[in-house]
Amino acid sequence: MEGRYIPRYLNAEPQILWWDLSDFIKVLFFIFFGVLADHPFMFLVLGLIFLKLSTKFTSQKEVGFQKHLAYNLGFYGLKNKVPDSWCKELTR
Repeated sequence: MEGRYIPRYLNAEPQILWWDLSDFIKVLFFIFFGVLADHPFMFLVLGLIFLKLSTKFTSQKEVGFQKHLAYNLGFYGLKNKVPDSWCKELTR
């Protein structure tokens, strides 16, 4: 059992290498498009730059900030099932 990562909290995000799972998925997304474009190393570098900028942007924010930002921009959530985030009243 030596060398295994034991999370400090029950709701801690899983880790792959030294990244959290969400960070690893961001880099993997860029690598995937790099393979499709036949330039995986260049897209790996772009992914690492994007990861650095996104962590710098969200490091001082609350937990779940990226999810809330994506919801407000319309990239995440249940479309046509819940009202927009800027709506103050529920209408039919």
